[in-house]
Amino acid sequence: MSPLLANIYLDQLDKYMETISLNLTYEQRRSRRKKGLGNFLYVRYADDCVVLCNGTKAEALAMKEELKEFLSTKGLTLSEEKTKITPITEGCKFLGYQIIREIGGKGVMTPKVLIPDEAMKRFEHKRRRILSPNTHHDSIRAKISAANRVTRGWCQYYRLTDSPSIPFGKLSNEIFWAMAHWLGRKFRINMPEIMRKYRRKNTFGYKAATLVMPKDFKATWLKRKPWHNPYTAKDAIIREDLFSWDDIWSGDETQRHGWMDLREEVILLKGTVCALKLPGICESNGKPLHPSEVEIDHITPRARFKVRTEADRMKHLQPVCSSCHRAKTKTDRKVLSRMR
Repeated sequence: MSPLLANIYLDQLDKYMETISLNLTYEQRRSRRKKGLGNFLYVRYADDCVVLCNGTKAEALAMKEELKEFLSTKGLTLSEEKTKITPITEGCKFLGYQIIREIGGKGVMTPKVLIPDEAMKRFEHKRRRILSPNTHHDSIRAKISAANRVTRGWCQYYRLTDSPSIPFGKLSNEIFWAMAHWLGRKFRINMPEIMRKYRRKNTFGYKAATLVMPKDFKATWLKRKPWHNPYTAKDAIIREDLFSWDDIWSGDETQRHGWMDLREEVILLKGTVCALKLPGICESNGKPLHPSEVEIDHITPRARFKVRTEADRMKHLQPVCSSCHRAKTKTDRKVLSRMR
């Protein structure tokens, strides 16, 4: 609800900034610069906005007070703690990016969009959580899946920055050795054996799962577009999905440790068969099953085993289609209820 309410309340601010600065033509901006006046560039995303000024600090302070006064008429308060005025050579953080002006490769001052140190630390924190030493009882497939989710989302977001290959390469090296040590703790084997069994060129893999490395993501230039208000412009706007760090799965298998590895092994060894029809044929549509559609079923209900770990042995498992799995589970529950 927060972004929606921000867009409703700050719609008037967008229109106000259009009238005082953003609708100026190139000649008008040039004329202001000749008179010693600065021009302003305003960008907003939900309740987070930044105003760039190529004038003096006094003009920036005046604009801050003007915005503060305007927002007060709408029942809103400008946060003094978060609203800072900084020179562009020191940079500012906006939407998780570090925007700064510094010397470029040609020896001249140029604007840059960089990855903040805080973002690197957050990524490292998530990586350590996923490959924590006390999680070696989880499946390799689960850990690779969880790590790949974080890596893909984070790198897709920051591949638009300047020279992302440098931080991506650093993180790739850290992820590589973190996974190597995690595998060593899980199987209690030395590093040469880990490299021989699980290394795949510059990454690690297990059966059909491969660990994604940040350095696999190349820099992408964001195409420049003319300024427009996404809520008042007539042209269609393409909305980019931003990566969220909330509730990221760390690959922990809280109910059955090692189940994802066991599931993949059952599919590879016994094939995609259906329990109620011919091998490889689904009861619902009569088509061959795909591994992604297969459910792993206990031939004998798991509740009937005194030792539950015995139920997860290969001889007691079979791959079935989803519809067959639901039907068999329903039947098994009826049988168990009668036995009780």
